[in-house]
Amino acid sequence: MNKFIAKSESSKKLLNIAQMSSSLPVNILIIGEKGVGKKILAQNILPDASIFDAKTLEETIINKTANVEQYIELIIINIDQVVNKKEFLDKLENIKLVATTTNVSQDIESNFAIKLDIPPLKERKEDLQELIKMYVDEAENIYEINIDPEDIDIDLSTNGVSLKKSIFRNSILKSLKDDDMSYSLEEFITTKLKKDYTYKDLLEYFEIPLLKAAKKEYKSQLQMANKLNINRITLRKKLDQYSNALND
Repeated sequence: MNKFIAKSESSKKLLNIAQMSSSLPVNILIIGEKGVGKKILAQNILPDASIFDAKTLEETIINKTANVEQYIELIIINIDQVVNKKEFLDKLENIKLVATTTNVSQDIESNFAIKLDIPPLKERKEDLQELIKMYVDEAENIYEINIDPEDIDIDLSTNGVSLKKSIFRNSILKSLKDDDMSYSLEEFITTKLKKDYTYKDLLEYFEIPLLKAAKKEYKSQLQMANKLNINRITLRKKLDQYSNALND
């Protein structure tokens, strides 16, 4: 079981409340965006509880394929995805629940005495730095490379989920040798050719990354043209052709 990262003051308070409430006979609702650590915090509260996806558990109850009365405590993931919430919660009324949700509705909230709202990672700077260090260390061990976190384009769009992906994506690319890259491109192109892509269709997969990298690396179009050894008029046409993709 992973440990809930609690370096920031807000996370320390959340973890403290969670630990104090773990022994209380009350239901706990954990609220937050995707990737903020809801499931991990739930496991910190009920480390020995069975974990169910809410929709799967609802289908199990409806189809009577399992006896929920055998459980004393449960962790329910994404309880907002349940269709018949009142009936669902009535079936679990004698079980201690810790549930996670991204959206809170009155028919859910009223069944939980304690609500823990986890802020997004961008509001938890100390937690973010700890997670970056943890994922960088993990990636360095796997790919046997040295990584400077400052060189990584961190993605926090889905908090910890996108953070880890961005670090590992950067690490994979950094670990690739020329032969690895050539093989990857060949496999990628083969997949596209099977879908009847033409030479013209495939060009953008090479030209757009090349132009994006050149725009980052060089200060002007003149410098880009000189360094890439391409005619300035041709370069301008390419920049206009891919303007939307280059400005994303």
